[in-house]
Amino acid sequence: MVKESYSELDKLLGLEVYASDTEGIGGRIKLSIEDFIVREISLEGVKCSPSALFNESSGDYVWFVLEKRGVDTVTALRVVARKLGLSSKIFSAAGLKDSKAVTYQLACAKDVSPKDLKGFVGASGKVKIHRAFRRPFKLKPGMLYGNEFEIKIREVHLSPEEAEVRIKKILNELGEIGGVPNFYGYQRFGTIRPNTHIVGLHIIRGELKKAVEELLFHVYPEEPERSKIARRNLRDSLDFNDALTYFPRRLHQERMMIRYLANHPGDYIGALRSLPIEVRRLFIGAYQAFLFNKMLSLRLKRGLSLSRAVPGDIVIVFEDKSKTSVKGIMRVNDANVDKVNEFISRGICSLALNVYGYDTIPARGVQGEIEKEILKEQKISVRDFKIKHMPELATKGMLRVASFMPEDLKYSLDEECVMLNFTLRKGMYATVFLREIIKPEDPLRAGF
Repeated sequence: MVKESYSELDKLLGLEVYASDTEGIGGRIKLSIEDFIVREISLEGVKCSPSALFNESSGDYVWFVLEKRGVDTVTALRVVARKLGLSSKIFSAAGLKDSKAVTYQLACAKDVSPKDLKGFVGASGKVKIHRAFRRPFKLKPGMLYGNEFEIKIREVHLSPEEAEVRIKKILNELGEIGGVPNFYGYQRFGTIRPNTHIVGLHIIRGELKKAVEELLFHVYPEEPERSKIARRNLRDSLDFNDALTYFPRRLHQERMMIRYLANHPGDYIGALRSLPIEVRRLFIGAYQAFLFNKMLSLRLKRGLSLSRAVPGDIVIVFEDKSKTSVKGIMRVNDANVDKVNEFISRGICSLALNVYGYDTIPARGVQGEIEKEILKEQKISVRDFKIKHMPELATKGMLRVASFMPEDLKYSLDEECVMLNFTLRKGMYATVFLREIIKPEDPLRAGF
């Protein structure tokens, strides 16, 4: 039996349920950045660290281990570029890592010397570079196996014995239902201003004025007071020229749109297009993530397993049990359902759900009904993802595995904290697993 979330933020992001019914242990994560350590694992299985050894080669691209503390990946690479007098466009990374953490990940740059990068220290020690080496090809997003996490949960107001009992029960329940629901985590949407997906919905519907107003005017309770005042002033005055004198400079995206609207009044599509295309794609991706979360929540509410398929479901077929290479997809029907579930139990297949796009092939059966229900509720169709008024943001959609279990999970407890070590494959969120363990009433206060 799934458990309803207590959190309004969870409901806003489609995270409506927990897969485990046992009460969480409570507590807080990320009280210090050293409480949340992430080491990216390369495709060849090497864990990033200052001493990691990678196979070196020759070529125009220099790969390196980027260490960052308390900053996001994009900002860290900009720090490197600015200090070395380089364009940030020559840098790339396999994945974007949490800002409230100590992280080690691969990044690369073209047409630079390893000597220029080795030993780099910037942003008062928050950004460092290790192990620079050449390779003949560019590091692109998604070129990683996954991430290793070392996490401490503090302020757990239970005895270690009681906390351990709850953790064991939660893990058992997750195993019975088929794993941790593979929700998109909080960082996909934002927690201070959890509206990335709302902007995406407005863009998809063609409500461009509403999208701009959501980005500029909507005040959220947890944002800084100066930002709240600036947003209210602009909403009331609509004086975009004047707004440039008082809008906080750290609100880069808002200022870009304000500057555009000061020169092009009423051109809302132009204001949105003043933002980098990567940012605009994030809006669409966040809305896709919201829909996926809603769909997965509804499936769990209907009492359906995440590790057993029913007729109408779709499964991903892998080349082998390592699940690193996809062989194809398969529709489940009355004739093959038993065989498919045998393959799932052997690790050859995984249940998958649609991440909506204009090329989405709908599920059938119960899952198909869930999909229709959500699209009707949202007043959209898959065709809307062609985004005819902004076709550069069109997205085909994809399939996403419905559940996961952390690999190599270890945990220990003492009077001060609960310590967890585990590995997740790419695209899976540690915070989604931690959410099941903690079950926070207030995710923001709990460090999410």
